[in-house]
Amino acid sequence: MQKTVKMLKKSRGAFLTCFILGLLLVLLAAAFSLYTNATKVEVFEAALEKADVGELLQIVLGNATIPGLPSGLTKGAGLTDSLATPELLSQFAQETIDYLVNKTDEWKPALSVMGIEFPIPISDDFMAHMDTVKGWVDIGQKAFYALLAVAGVLLLRVITSSRKGRSGFSGAGYYIGVILPLALVGGIIGWAYFDFEGFWMFIHQHFIKDGIFSNGEVIMQIFTTDMFKAFMQPIVTTFAMLLGGIVLLPVVVAPLCSLLKGGNK
Repeated sequence: MQKTVKMLKKSRGAFLTCFILGLLLVLLAAAFSLYTNATKVEVFEAALEKADVGELLQIVLGNATIPGLPSGLTKGAGLTDSLATPELLSQFAQETIDYLVNKTDEWKPALSVMGIEFPIPISDDFMAHMDTVKGWVDIGQKAFYALLAVAGVLLLRVITSSRKGRSGFSGAGYYIGVILPLALVGGIIGWAYFDFEGFWMFIHQHFIKDGIFSNGEVIMQIFTTDMFKAFMQPIVTTFAMLLGGIVLLPVVVAPLCSLLKGGNK
């Protein structure tokens, strides 16, 4: 009787450990997908193609005179659209990402047109918002590594606890732990897909309250809703790939636990 009770307690322990492991792995996959794509220059460049960079150039250049061009010609929409080159977008993306990941201490974006740099007017409120975003990026990175360490310890516990005729792996616990956060992440993705503007407004109203600006903020010609929506596809693609690995993880772990179980009888 005592042996049965002891085995039941161990089974519950394996269930709980695997439940937490599955839950953490899904959350880690979501965090990794968001962080890596949000801080990847190539992804940012592709998203910037959705922004109205031509309109931004018109505002920034204003009545500026560019050597080699007739005075006032920079006010033409056709010209500013043609000046919005991939190199210009790449420069802006690189400078912004470097600031967010703490490679540089200052963010003073400028548009370089025909060798001349024109600073983008940015309000103090927007700079404060960028500081907030930078802080979130830093916190997210540290939290990711902390959770990764916890997940690693749990996985090691699952494997090493497979002894004395029992397996430390619980398939039921693991997949229930995967399904619950997956339902949450899936709901968020669905909401963002069908109503991105509503989703984006909710995020800013409740979590990033200093990030709501009027159209009068010049930099908002770049940071449009469509630009941020363009991040969705690479984020979801990365998450789906990682999720596939998470779902298949028991294919490796379960046989290993069974082998250790049999070898420790």
